[in-house]
Amino acid sequence: MFAIFQARNLFIPLAVILMTMMIFLAACGGGGTNQPQTGQSRVGGDLSTGLNSDVVTLDPLKSTALVDRQVMLNIYDTLVRVDAQNMIQPDLATSWTQPNAKELDFTLRTDVKFQDGTPFNADAVVFNINRILSTPSSPRYSELSSVQAVTAVDPSHVRFTLKKAFSPLLATLTDRSGMILSPTAVKKLGANLGNAPTGAGSGPFMFSEWVKSDHLTIKRNPHYWQKDAQGTALPYLNSVKYRPMTNESVEFSNLQTGSIQSADTVGATNVATVKSNSNLIYKQVPGLSFYGMMLNTKVAPFNDVNVRRAVAWGINKEEIVSGVLKGLGSVAQGPIPPSSWAYNKDFAPYTYSVAKAKAALSQSGKTSVSFTLSIASGSPALTQQAQFIQSELQPAGITVNIKQEPFATLLSDTSSHNFVAALLGWSGRPDPDGNMYSYFHTGGGNNDMQYSNPQVDKLLEDARSTTDQQKRATDYQQAEQQVMQDVPYVFIYHGIAIQATTNKVKNFTILPTTIMNFSNVYLSQ
Repeated sequence: MFAIFQARNLFIPLAVILMTMMIFLAACGGGGTNQPQTGQSRVGGDLSTGLNSDVVTLDPLKSTALVDRQVMLNIYDTLVRVDAQNMIQPDLATSWTQPNAKELDFTLRTDVKFQDGTPFNADAVVFNINRILSTPSSPRYSELSSVQAVTAVDPSHVRFTLKKAFSPLLATLTDRSGMILSPTAVKKLGANLGNAPTGAGSGPFMFSEWVKSDHLTIKRNPHYWQKDAQGTALPYLNSVKYRPMTNESVEFSNLQTGSIQSADTVGATNVATVKSNSNLIYKQVPGLSFYGMMLNTKVAPFNDVNVRRAVAWGINKEEIVSGVLKGLGSVAQGPIPPSSWAYNKDFAPYTYSVAKAKAALSQSGKTSVSFTLSIASGSPALTQQAQFIQSELQPAGITVNIKQEPFATLLSDTSSHNFVAALLGWSGRPDPDGNMYSYFHTGGGNNDMQYSNPQVDKLLEDARSTTDQQKRATDYQQAEQQVMQDVPYVFIYHGIAIQATTNKVKNFTILPTTIMNFSNVYLSQ
């Protein structure tokens, strides 16, 4: 994705929803498609990759940043995962059945050990899910709020018991809520889990070291359970070093010179260059994300819905997509991206209009307002985005004061409601619930806007409790319409997932989630 906004954190066809009611049979080992024919010769090598900000925490219970997920999904396994086609696949769970609307049973792998040598089993799943359910302050809590309990039937079977039907559960478990860590390591590490999760995962790589603001290194897990099609143990790489680079031009320069072999971000102005460079490889696919401006609905001036609407009318989204993104993105009219089965292509509540912005502002009894817009520091493109917004709102009588701060500080300020407005995006999730519930349900884990509307709450709850996709789509669209009337968030664009590497990086699958999964990657000689 493009680093115009820092991201916090898929379209699943109807078949996937239906399959939640069926048994999913596991793929036995195997690293997926496009496996090298001589796996052994691919083993070895150290890869360096750029991240558009430093990691904030490696504790999935606390994480809200996409950069955290980039690392965590290479060291922690999840119960289930999403593949390149947005389909849910086995991971630590080999199969699952849903005997009734309020129960979901998982069969677990029996050949997995955590990196501290302790066994993965049903008790470990129970421990991790209960850790979320007992922590209401966690962003994960609202993701699993429909779960009543989780119990170990025996060492290789676990049952989720639901308060009511919860159709997004499988999709939710593909990410942080479904990451399973060693209970022994979690207890041993305590508060240090987020900084140095030594031995905590079961994934292809293990935590090695983290020198904040400089690099974070993960190393090959020699006991990883998965093998490629030829029986060679994965991963191939010896290590992956993540290097934070908030300036997208600096990150691209490092990619061009080979100082890094992959980048999580390419600025829109550099895309043509990377495409034309024979030493580089560039790929892009539609993403699941939304980007825009969070508005704190409990503080002035945004405790007045008319001021929020004035801002929504006064931002020229088309100009930002064409001028800043160079067309690499699509105008957003709400949280549901065009790739989703719940997307409403005819929904366009706000188009740029200074006259309508002024009219909305006058409804608040004001002719002018000012506010502070917080953004993550270090990114010229993000600064340009904020400056576009600043200049676009000025003719409507709205003055924007731009405040830059480190990304981790920005997340801390927004989560503690210590902000007025902030440019923060969401990297997107496989189910529409993942783009809406945590942001716009009362008390949702990412609802830093402090937004609350009982009608939206009911629609989002209803959409969770049915497997009828058409009914769910209608509920999400109606909730989206109400959210846009209330404007707790000004949506600007939907991003794309990108992959940029040197041509020495092989077997690298691009995912709509934007996650760089290095489990199958190798470096050519």
